Amino acid sequence: MALTQFQKLELNKRVDRIFHAPSNAPANGHQPEIAFVTDMSGDMESVHSSVKDAVASLKAHDKMFQNMRSNMVYWDSDKITSKVTPMSFILMGKAFDNALTFDDSKIVGNLNEDVDKFLNFEELCAYLKLYHARCRCILVFVDCSYEELEMQEFYITDTDKAKQQLNPFLKYRLLIITKDKMMTGSELMMRLIKDNKSITER
Repeated sequence: MALTQFQKLELNKRVDRIFHAPSNAPANGHQPEIAFVTDMSGDMESVHSSVKDAVASLKAHDKMFQNMRSNMVYWDSDKITSKVTPMSFILMGKAFDNALTFDDSKIVGNLNEDVDKFLNFEELCAYLKLYHARCRCILVFVDCSYEELEMQEFYITDTDKAKQQLNPFLKYRLLIITKDKMMTGSELMMRLIKDNKSITER
């Protein structure tokens, strides 16, 4: 799902807002860092294309991305893994080389479980808070339309747990990118609060 020119412009603006938001101020002495989360359950070629387009767009947009430390996070239904991956490697198409070779200390999920599993948003957030708390911007690429993601309830199985994981800082740093729409963690949080309030009032 290569990004259109309009999507690239929107991405640049939204990432700018994330990096410069007062609520997302950098910790003393920490250099800016970014993470690219990829939905490993979808079409890998399509997701890879989107990540490459996003990196190219950001690097052309602002010089701060030229030497920024970047990480690839591989989000699958039975595990989540990650590795430090320079943006130049992503542009060269090496982001998915050995993507399934992982460090045992950074596994979420049971690889031996023989039941159907689905992507789990709360598990992803828990992983990001544990291993990528220094990333001031986290782009989550999912291989579906916004409507499809909505129908799958954003891969959320426990709304209260999802809200807990988005707090206190992750909601300010997440940007979820579907095939046709982008949504920040703060927007998702407001959606969860609104939906919960509607259910309570019924």
